[in-house]
Amino acid sequence: MIVEDFTSLERGLVVPLEGRVDVCPRCGRNGIEEHPQCGDPYFLHVQSSALLSDGMRTEPIDRCELPAN
Repeated sequence: MIVEDFTSLERGLVVPLEGRVDVCPRCGRNGIEEHPQCGDPYFLHVQSSALLSDGMRTEPIDRCELPAN
């Protein structure tokens, strides 16, 4: 299992396959804005990733919910 902490990355940095690091409008910590197709938008601060036999599973550990537009 791998834990990725986006709060420690510099604002403006582009993380491959994730997005651009920016400041969360709710808590002021760094993270990546996510807009999933089947859910409400959120600002991702920390996520875990695990390689399973049938693919990769990523799960948010720390995030702030954003208001849906």
